[in-house]
Amino acid sequence: MSIQHPGGDPNANLYAQLKQDVLERIPHITTVEYVPDDVQAKQLQATFDPTRLDPQTGPKPPKLIIAWYRQTPHDWFRVNYTDPNTGFHAGWHQDEDHPDLGRAHFQYKTETSEDRWEITFEHETPSLILWEIIDELLEKVLPTYQSSTHG
Repeated sequence: MSIQHPGGDPNANLYAQLKQDVLERIPHITTVEYVPDDVQAKQLQATFDPTRLDPQTGPKPPKLIIAWYRQTPHDWFRVNYTDPNTGFHAGWHQDEDHPDLGRAHFQYKTETSEDRWEITFEHETPSLILWEIIDELLEKVLPTYQSSTHG
């Protein structure tokens, strides 16, 4: 069972900043939308062009879902990548779900394996944290874990 964030509304200005400063600059991403809509903006959803990913995946576009709440002393967030072609899932979470792993953790799941471990971020600014996550996704996570699920 997942523990919910401690409350409050997502910061719409933060989502606009993440969209403009990070997601719209990633050439692998084709669209970025507010979920459920521009007015409520409880999450951001970025859609990848599957032909731009390495390793390439099937025809359905993988998605990155971002939920972020500004808090003191540390923000609460979940950044989840899901590929509908392979069932691969990866998540970077800073929440209270796994206190044994510290403030933040990475988790992944394939058809045959899953694991999670503690992580730390080099930066504290949300845009720079999201850059770190996407760099890790594209440079390390997909080549390592998705390639093992995609044959």
